[in-house]
Amino acid sequence: MRTQRWSGRAAARIALLIGISAALFGALVPLAPARGQETSLRVNVAIWVSDQGTAEFCVELHDTTAGSTRQCPDRRRLTLSQAPQGRWLRSNDLSIAPEVSIYARANLSGNQLRYGLGVRVEGVARGLRAHDWVVNLETAEPNRWITSSTIRLSLPVAPHPELWPPVSGMVPGAHRLEVGEPAPDFLLPALGDSDESLVSLSSVREDADQLTLIMFWASWAPFVDETLSVLAELAEREDDVLIIGVNVYETEAGAAEDFVHRTGSNLLHLVDSNGAVAQHYRVDGLPELYVIDSDGIYVGVIRGAAPLAQILNVVGVAE
Repeated sequence: MRTQRWSGRAAARIALLIGISAALFGALVPLAPARGQETSLRVNVAIWVSDQGTAEFCVELHDTTAGSTRQCPDRRRLTLSQAPQGRWLRSNDLSIAPEVSIYARANLSGNQLRYGLGVRVEGVARGLRAHDWVVNLETAEPNRWITSSTIRLSLPVAPHPELWPPVSGMVPGAHRLEVGEPAPDFLLPALGDSDESLVSLSSVREDADQLTLIMFWASWAPFVDETLSVLAELAEREDDVLIIGVNVYETEAGAAEDFVHRTGSNLLHLVDSNGAVAQHYRVDGLPELYVIDSDGIYVGVIRGAAPLAQILNVVGVAE
C-alpha cells in the first residue's frame, strides 16, 4: 500500500511538471485525472531595476475568476554590485496553492541579468526560464516594472484565495437580487474613509436578528435629504434596525461628503463608485430603499421619498 501511494504522488508530480513545461510552448497539459479539480493560473515575473543599483523581483498571478494580483516574496531584492557572476540566486518560496509554491530566480552575467520562475510541487523544485527573460542592464530604463512573458501553470487544486486582495463591488459568485432570496453580499469602501478598507454587508449584519434597510442615493437626487432625515429618526428610535446608505452615480468629486456633512447624517454610508452593486440590486432610480429581513432575505423596495409611517409599516414596526 505504501508503494502504491508513493507511485500515485510521483505520477501526479511528474504530470504537473510536464504540464508546466509544455505551457511554455503554448499548450496546457492537464494533470492526472486522479487529482481532479485542476485549474489554470497564468504567471509573469516582474522585475524592478532601480537607478540605485538594485533589482527587485515579484510575481504577477492572473486567475480567470479572482483577477490579477502582484505578490512579492521574501528575499527578493538583489544588489547588483554584490551579486556573484554566473550563479543562479533565488527568492524565498511563495505558496500559491496547497503543496505548490513558486519563486523568482536570477543570474547575473556581465551586464546581462537573466531571470526566471521556479516552481516547487510537493517539495520538488524545478526552475523554468522563457527565452526572452533577459534584461540588458546598460540599456534597460530604470525605475519601472519590466514584465516577462506569461507561463500558464496547471495546478492540482485551486490557488489560495487570500493571495487576491478584496475588490470593491459584489463578492464573487453573488446572484442578482430576487424577492424571497438572501440579499447578495457586497464589499464597498466607507464614504470619506482614506485607508480604502472595504466593508461587507455580511460583516455589518453580524446580528442575525437585525432588520436591514439599504438606501441607494446621490446628492443630486430629489427627496434624498428628506429620506435620510426619516431614516435617521428611525435609527434613533429602533435599536434592532440597521440602516446603510450607499452613495452611487455621483457626478462631482466630494459632493457626497459635503452632502452628508451638511445634512448631519450619522448613518453608515458606503460608496458604490462604479455602480456595480446598484446594477446587481436592480436600482433604477434614486433614492431607493431596500428592505432585508432579520434572516437576511430581501423583502422589497420603497422607491422615492416615503414618510416614516410608510417605512414603519413596510418593515413591520409599530409607530
